[in-house]
Amino acid sequence: MANAVKTIKSIIPELFEPNWRLWSFILILAFGMAALFVFPVKEFSGYIDPFYSPTILVVPVAGLFRLTCYAYRKDYYRHIFNHPESCAIDQRMDSASRGYSGETSLFAFNNLHRYLLYAGIALLPFFYYDFYVSVTYLGGFILRLGSLLLLLNALALTIWVLSCHAFRHVFAGGNVRCYDCTLAPKQRKSFFNFQSMLNRHHEDWALISLVIIIGVDLYLRALSAGLPIDFTFLKVI
Repeated sequence: MANAVKTIKSIIPELFEPNWRLWSFILILAFGMAALFVFPVKEFSGYIDPFYSPTILVVPVAGLFRLTCYAYRKDYYRHIFNHPESCAIDQRMDSASRGYSGETSLFAFNNLHRYLLYAGIALLPFFYYDFYVSVTYLGGFILRLGSLLLLLNALALTIWVLSCHAFRHVFAGGNVRCYDCTLAPKQRKSFFNFQSMLNRHHEDWALISLVIIIGVDLYLRALSAGLPIDFTFLKVI
C-alpha cells in the first residue's frame, strides 16, 4: 500500500508539467468527443462526417487503434506514468523495487495494436468513398472546400496508418531476416525504405491526422449550423 501511494505521488507532478503533445491530445480528444455526442451530424449536403464513416459503431475500434499506437503510448508512458522515460536517462526507475512497466500487466493490451491495424486498413476506403460521394451527390461533379477537406482527411489517415510501426513489421519487411530469402527482394527493400521514410515522422502524422479528422467534423457542424464557410470551385451538372 505504501509503495502504491509513493508511486501515485511520483506521477502527480508529471501531470502538471508543461507538455504540449500530451495536453493538446487530451483537449482535442475531449472537445471532439463532446461535439460528437452533444450535437451529432451524420451527413450534410453530401458531406459524410468522418466519425460516422462507415458508422459511429466503429469509433471504439478506431479509438483503440489510435490509443495503442506507439506514438501515443510513448506520451502517456513517459508523461503520465513517468516510466520508462528513456534508455539514456539514469532516472528511468527500472530497479528491483520497480520493474519495467511497458507492455506488461495492464499495458499488455497495447499488444492488440498489431491486430487493430487490420481494422484501421479496412476503414481507409470508406474515407475516400466519402470524398467520392461529396463530389457526385448531385448527379454530376461538384468540387467544394468541404470535399477537399474530406480528401485531406483521407490522405492524412492513410499516411498515418502506412507509417505505423506494426505496418512496418507485417508488410514492409520487419518480419524477415534477409531480403535475399524472399520473393522480389529488391522491390521489397525499396518498399521498406519508402515506409521507413514515413515511419520516421509517424508521431507527427499521428497528431496531424487527429487534428484534421476532428477539424473536418467541426467544419461540418459549422455548415449544418448555417455558417457560410463552404465554397464551390468547380461544378459540372
